[in-house]
Amino acid sequence: MKSKVPSFSAMIQPTLEILNLNKQEMHIKEINDQLFSRMGLDKLILNNMHKDTNQSEFEYRAGWARTYLKKYGVLINPDRGIWKVCDTYNDETINADDIVNAVRNGRIYESTNKTKISFDITLNNEKLINELSKKYEKNKLALFLGAGVSISANLPSWETLVARFLVSRFKEESEEDIDEEILNELVELERVNRESSLISQTRFIKQNIEPEKYLELLTESLYLDADRIDLDSTLLNSLIKLIRYRNVIKIKKIVSFNFDNVLEKKFKQSDIYYKSCTGFKEEIDKEAVCIYHVHGFLPPELKPDEINYEDIIFSEEQYHALYNDSYNWSNIVQVSILRENTCLFIGCSLTDPNMRRLLDIANKGNVIKQYAILKKEEIELPKGNSINSDSYKLYQNFHIQNRNSYFNSLGIHVIWIDDFNDIPTIISKIVGS
Repeated sequence: MKSKVPSFSAMIQPTLEILNLNKQEMHIKEINDQLFSRMGLDKLILNNMHKDTNQSEFEYRAGWARTYLKKYGVLINPDRGIWKVCDTYNDETINADDIVNAVRNGRIYESTNKTKISFDITLNNEKLINELSKKYEKNKLALFLGAGVSISANLPSWETLVARFLVSRFKEESEEDIDEEILNELVELERVNRESSLISQTRFIKQNIEPEKYLELLTESLYLDADRIDLDSTLLNSLIKLIRYRNVIKIKKIVSFNFDNVLEKKFKQSDIYYKSCTGFKEEIDKEAVCIYHVHGFLPPELKPDEINYEDIIFSEEQYHALYNDSYNWSNIVQVSILRENTCLFIGCSLTDPNMRRLLDIANKGNVIKQYAILKKEEIELPKGNSINSDSYKLYQNFHIQNRNSYFNSLGIHVIWIDDFNDIPTIISKIVGS
């Protein structure tokens, strides 16, 4: 048995080996216990305290070993006292002196192993669902919900909402009655002739329209089929099960990009205490599930003097204003939630440039992983090509790897699905039922 406390650099390699063998999160005490045993140290050295602290010299040096491994980029510290090997570490042996020199010279880890040729979606999804399930058990999840959630309840998609808004304005300004068939044809004409960007299209449509009329027509377009709203959609029911499991509220913060009140209505139906938040003026209620409507909120019963015209982010100039205002309530709330919580994006396309900007801001220097459930893109086949061809398989793999890497660069780890109907199944696996 060794009676002398090893240097921190001598602890670097065995620390990395211990965490790499476990392939999961470990607490400091568990790491130190295994490190002590692995290095064959005498228990008497634990009596050697570090200066005037309540920490032994062994614990102090073991902490520096972990710190160097973290700075080098092969360990992460996702929670206080919790450590884990980075996903990018490929099991190669790294000399401790090389790690120390690299850290002191500002260099980080680069794998010498070749990147895997193929991307295994099944293994990727299993790994991420397992990670999310552990975070969920510890009540550390927040949700970001997009249009896909409202669409599941039969509310209009963004494209349909824009088309309806145009038709509503057309009806408002026309002096003639227009029958239903012509209105439907107008919606289709708008779809095939719209600008390349939906938000620029809405900017064209809402020009020279009074604010009160604009909000009235937008609300009318949003709830045109209010009698068809389905509060018992499979996705909404799955979300309720995720938010409240066995009568315990597991998720307290929800960011919604939707204008509608479907989530609020579902919460009322499910007897979940909630608070809708739309600005700095809102008082935080620690007992409530907070629904942050970061692009504005348009419940049908809201009175005109209760709606802030500028809070409804629907057209190009409003997106530009939001993008350029660092102190906007919406931006601050989103960055704060992203930096302080493990977040799961559901029903979001993640194509909004402001959202990607906020992810970059929140991800800088932050070890918390964020997750999203996204549908794989359809790959269009040229004439004469087949999904069984080698070229298609190579392109398909290249495409999904690049999309996956792109979202990883934003701090987002993606669970890939074939169909939006797969989302409830993923949620059930996270919940563990």
